Amino acid sequence: MKLFEKPKHISKRKKEKLRLQEKEEIRQDKKVMKEKFKSFDLKPFFGGIAVGIANIIPGVSGGTMLVIFDLFEKLANSISDLFKKGSTTKKQSFIFLLKVGLGAVIGIVAFAKVLGFTLSHIEAETIFWFMGLILFSVPIIIRNELKGEKFNIIFFLIGALIIGALEYFNLNGGLANTGDDGSILNYLVLAGLGAIGGISMIFPGISGSMVMLVLGKYEMVRSYIDQVTSLDINIYIKLIIFGIGAILGVIISSKVLSKVINKFRGKTVSLILGFIIASALILPLNLETKLVLSTEKICGLLVSFVLGGVLIYLLDRLEKKNSD
Repeated sequence: MKLFEKPKHISKRKKEKLRLQEKEEIRQDKKVMKEKFKSFDLKPFFGGIAVGIANIIPGVSGGTMLVIFDLFEKLANSISDLFKKGSTTKKQSFIFLLKVGLGAVIGIVAFAKVLGFTLSHIEAETIFWFMGLILFSVPIIIRNELKGEKFNIIFFLIGALIIGALEYFNLNGGLANTGDDGSILNYLVLAGLGAIGGISMIFPGISGSMVMLVLGKYEMVRSYIDQVTSLDINIYIKLIIFGIGAILGVIISSKVLSKVINKFRGKTVSLILGFIIASALILPLNLETKLVLSTEKICGLLVSFVLGGVLIYLLDRLEKKNSD
């Protein structure tokens, strides 16, 4: 008897079969890991943070951030899905909305002081950074959102003109301001303002703070938020009424937008692009401090603008890598 027996000969056919089997097992393992990774997708969360940051800055739209992060259509569909009878994806829609909502709250709370500092010390550079962020994202929005549909110049111009009109009223002091008391009529007005704020919050290119300024109610709403720590029950009642209106505005607008995008994608995206580009170009008009141009200042503004574009480029590269 031999101490060491020679291993049994394996035919080429069997070797190939084993190799293919091993390859298939690896592929299945990768598929499982990919599905697990998707379930922990943090893109909606970070997109929500961007929405929260945008809502702090007057003139910058939270909806634009949703479009840049390719979350706008999914958000509209998810909200609509929650109220759809017989839907089997309500849980997934709720988790998605929770991620965006949590990110938005963190964005507002965590970055309020940071942006407060930058807007106080380098306001123009901060605004130009947002301009770069928005304008460099336009080609990506066209690629991701049009999806073969034709660009409509008429709807694009309509969107730009609407933003121009809002800015015109904003620069001229807004519309007539009504009183603020505890009457039922004013509570109804407050709920209506909340609904308008909710619509402008989700609609790309339209800044909620700009709309409130145009309506002459920005300072009133801001003062309510500032008085949260006062523990005044009347302030809490007013904020709750405003919040209910905002939630209704988001729900109604998202349901309408979901249907409109699916039916008239080309025209709707063209309109949104008009909103986005026009709102980005007029951002410098909302500067609180007078812009004094010098060589150093111009260089700083250009660097800030380009840095916004670089961030969008890196986010797009990351998105492509994840999808591949």
